Amino acid sequence: MAVIQMTDEEKALLDLAYTDGERIAEGKLFDYQEKALAELRSCMFYLKKRYPNEDLKVISFQPSTSKGCTQVQFVQPGLESTEYLLKYENGEYIDNFYDVPFQREYDELVEAILKDAGINARVYTTFPFLIADEIHSGRDLMDHRPHLGRTMRLFFHADVLPSYEEAEAMAKKVAQLFEEKGVYGSGIIFYVLGMNDLEKENILELEAYARNRKNVSKVVSAGFRCFNVKEETVKD
Repeated sequence: MAVIQMTDEEKALLDLAYTDGERIAEGKLFDYQEKALAELRSCMFYLKKRYPNEDLKVISFQPSTSKGCTQVQFVQPGLESTEYLLKYENGEYIDNFYDVPFQREYDELVEAILKDAGINARVYTTFPFLIADEIHSGRDLMDHRPHLGRTMRLFFHADVLPSYEEAEAMAKKVAQLFEEKGVYGSGIIFYVLGMNDLEKENILELEAYARNRKNVSKVVSAGFRCFNVKEETVKD
């Protein structure tokens, strides 16, 4: 049994995977655990290389012997409520963090499309699917992978809440506009009572407020889908 030098973080993550704390804490690893450590280090190196400007923390690890592929879950310190996933399988790394560095830039592109159509709203988009592509900008998210699934939330200020029928009509209008402009995905529009300056609202706090059942009397929502995006509107 080899004795391996490890960081405290590596020891903790291996212990989560194997629940063999005392021996792992001493650096005494079986052959299969050495292999798992190499997989973990490879994933951590990949995250640092791919996202050099992001502060990321791995919180759990599953070696390839457990899931058939290597998996790590990670977070951004300070935003631990949102977890991301990295997998290594079939010779490539795939993850769902790629949109985060360019999230605001992408949402501003969508907001501009809405504004040009006379619709004023704040937009918050997430891309849940794991991909290997390197994304370099919000425009990449719009043009490079136009049919990549995404979930959008649109927030509207309301002095007086509309009826559900009125909200549904707006959702249909938004879906039609997005299909014409090549914005693929699905989402929900929220009319929020009393949000006088949407630009100053923290988007995550705004979403949490809109989804909180306690605020049901101050929010009207309707869903939309825009998957019939015309080919000529997107760039592959």
